[in-house]
Amino acid sequence: MSKTRKLFGFVGLVLAMFMGALDATIVNIALPDIMKHLNSSLTDTSWVSTIYVLAMAAFIITASKLADLYGRRLVMLIGVALFGIFSFACMTASSLGLLICYRFFQGIGGAILTPLVLPMGIALFGKANTSKVTAVIGAFSALAAASGPVIGGFIINWASYNWIFGINIPIALISFVLILVGNEESYDFSIAKEIDWLGMLFLTCALGGLTFGLLEGREFGWTSTIILSSFAISLVGLILLIFVEGKVKSPIIELSLFKEKTFTASSIIYMIFGFAIIVPSLILNYFLQNVRGFTALHSAYLIVPTSLAIAVGMPLATKMYQKISAKLLIGIGMFITAAGLFMLSLVQFETSESIIICCNVIIGLGLGFMAMSMTASVKYLPVTKAGIGSGIINAARYIGQAVSMALLVTILNGNISTAKDNIRHDAYVQIDKHVLSDSVKSVAKMEIKEIFDSTSKTTDSSKKQNQILTKVKAAAKKTDNLPLPKKGSDYRKLYDANSQLVAGSEKVVANLPKQISSALIPLSQGQAQLGQGIQLLAQKEELTDTFQKIKDSKNKNLSRAFNQVFIIASLIVLITSPLAYLTDKKVKE
Repeated sequence: MSKTRKLFGFVGLVLAMFMGALDATIVNIALPDIMKHLNSSLTDTSWVSTIYVLAMAAFIITASKLADLYGRRLVMLIGVALFGIFSFACMTASSLGLLICYRFFQGIGGAILTPLVLPMGIALFGKANTSKVTAVIGAFSALAAASGPVIGGFIINWASYNWIFGINIPIALISFVLILVGNEESYDFSIAKEIDWLGMLFLTCALGGLTFGLLEGREFGWTSTIILSSFAISLVGLILLIFVEGKVKSPIIELSLFKEKTFTASSIIYMIFGFAIIVPSLILNYFLQNVRGFTALHSAYLIVPTSLAIAVGMPLATKMYQKISAKLLIGIGMFITAAGLFMLSLVQFETSESIIICCNVIIGLGLGFMAMSMTASVKYLPVTKAGIGSGIINAARYIGQAVSMALLVTILNGNISTAKDNIRHDAYVQIDKHVLSDSVKSVAKMEIKEIFDSTSKTTDSSKKQNQILTKVKAAAKKTDNLPLPKKGSDYRKLYDANSQLVAGSEKVVANLPKQISSALIPLSQGQAQLGQGIQLLAQKEELTDTFQKIKDSKNKNLSRAFNQVFIIASLIVLITSPLAYLTDKKVKE
C-alpha cells in the first residue's frame, strides 16, 4: 500500500477517534440548553449523557472482539456509519425520549470506534512505529476533549443545541471514505471465536439497573416497586455476570485478571478517574449556566482548563514515571484532584471566574496524574492479556462516569429540592417582614408558590421570575390600602411632615370663609396626592429590598446545594486514594 493511501487511512482513523472523543465533552455543555428547550427535569436530561456512557461501558470489550474476529476495517466502518446515522437522528429528535434512545445507539457506535483506532493505526505503520502512532492519537484525543466545550459553546451561541450532534455528520462521512480507501482488512486469529453475549447482557443489566435506580430513586420513591426492582435486577445481573464469566471460554470480563492486585487497584482508580471528571464537565456546568446565568460559551471557557490541564498532566506524569513509581504519582494525583474538588465546594455565587479556573486547573492536573493508572494496570499482566486488560480498564472508566452521573445528579436533585424549600420559606418571611400592602403581599406569595410548583424539578426559572416581577410591580402601583412608610425611614419622616402640613391646612381652611376655602381645596388635594406618592415610593423601596433579599437567599442556597456535591465527590476520591499504594510493586530480582 502506498504512503498516500496509508496517510489517508490514518487521517480517517484520527477523525473517527476525534469525533468520538469530541462527543464525550461537547454534549455535556449543551445539557442545560436541552433541558430548557425540551422542558425536562435535571434527572431526565442527564440520561442524554448517562445512556451514552452506559452503552460505551457495556459494548466496548465486545466490539473489540467482534473486530478481531470479523475484520477491524469492516467493524470500524459499521461503527462510523452507526455513529453518523444516529448523530443525525439525535439532531432531529423532537422529544427527550427519542433523543435518549438515539444516544444509546450512538454510544454503541462510540464503543466500536474507541478500541479500534490504535490497533488499526499500528497495522498501517507497523509495530516499530507504535509510539509515534500512540502519540498522534493521544494528542488529537486530548485536543478533542479540550476543544469540545468551546466548540459546543460556539455552536449553542450561534445556532442551537441540535448542531452539537449535527457537527458529527460531515466528520463521519469524510472518515468513512478515508478508512474505506486507506485501510486494508486485518484480523486477530489467535483469539477464541466465541462471543460472550450472556456476559454483555448481564453487564448491561447490572449497570443499567444500578444507574436507573440511582437516577430515578428520588422521583419514584426509594422504596417504590420500580426502584427496588431496578436494584434487584442490578444485583442479580452482577451475580449472574460473575457466575457466567467464570464458566465461559472467552469471557467479556476475564475474572482471573483481578488476581493481579495492581490491575484490580488500577481499574478501580481509573473508574474513580471517570467518576471525578464528571464534576467539572457536568455538575459545575449546571452551576455556571443555571445558577450563575452564564451562556454555554462563557461556561465552556471556565471548564476547558480542566481538559487542558489533563493534557499537560498526563505527559508530565509519563515522563516522571521513568524515575518515580506509579503508586506515588497516582497517589499525588488523587490528593491533588480531591483538593481541587474541595476547593470547588468553597465557590459561592459571587466567586470570581479566575478562582473557578484555578480550581479546574488543579483538578485537571490531578486527573492527568491519576490517568497513570491506565499504564499501571497492564504492567504486570501477561503480554497476551494486555489487550483484554486494556479493554476492561477502558470500560471501568465509562462505568465510573455512568455511576457518577447517576449518583451526583441524584444528590444534586435532593439538595436543590431542599434549597428551594429554604428559598420559598425565606421569601415568605421577607414578604411578611417588609412594609407592603396586603394586595402586594398576596400577589407576591401566590406568584412565588406558582414559580416553585412549576419549576420543582429544575434550577432554571428565569422566565417565571420575569413574570412575577411584572405582576408584583403592577400590584404595587395600586393606591388602595397603601401602608405607611417604615418607621424611622426617611420616607416616614417625609410622610409625617406632609401629614402635619395636610392637617394644618385643613384647620386653616376650616376657619376661612367659604369662598377662600374653596380656592385652597386643590392645594389640600395636592398635599394628599404627595402623601400617596411618598407611600408608593416607600413601598417601591421596600419591594426592591424584598426582592434583593430573596435573590441573595436563592444564590446562597443553590450555591450550597452544589457545594455539597463537590464535597462528596472530593471525599470519594480521597477515601479511595490508599488504593494507589497497590498499583505498583517491587519486582523480585
